[in-house]
Amino acid sequence: MATEEGFVLKVDGAVENAKKWNYEALAGLPQGDQIEDVSTLVAGMVGSGVRVKAILNEAKPISGSDYATFHSLDGKFAASVSLSEVLENGILIYKRDGGPIPVSKGGPVRLAIPCGENECANVKGVNRIEMTVGKGKDTTWDPDHDNPEIHGHAHGPGHSHDHGHDHNHDNDNHEHGHDHDHGHTH
Repeated sequence: MATEEGFVLKVDGAVENAKKWNYEALAGLPQGDQIEDVSTLVAGMVGSGVRVKAILNEAKPISGSDYATFHSLDGKFAASVSLSEVLENGILIYKRDGGPIPVSKGGPVRLAIPCGENECANVKGVNRIEMTVGKGKDTTWDPDHDNPEIHGHAHGPGHSHDHGHDHNHDNDNHEHGHDHDHGHTH
């Protein structure tokens, strides 16, 4: 699903080649970087995607770029992830049931980082990747996350948990009953 400007994703910031991608351009990236069934790499996720490295190879991050910040379409959520991690593991899911992912299902693009350092950096509704030197905007940290009265659940000691993400699941009937929006489903 393209936005009003005709693109589903743009890459900018600390890059040599800022670029906008539409659905067809994402599908036209090298076959070796396409993932037909992301559920084989990310349990619970549905759809097809492309490795982030294919997109960043085209954008050519400038020397010193070390973070990719994934911004949501609504502007509420962003996750800044180390460049090395997204190049190694990052997947952008852009296709479901043979067509673009509807916004209602996390489109136009969903970030998934299987086996990543921060399993909760999976942002729904991504429409921009901003390359930065140093960590960029990151709304995934919430000091009240482990307070069950506010968030609805708690985690054990040492759990680093963030917002504006998906917990690697695409089960629309398994959402938390929050009184406020954290931008993710479990």
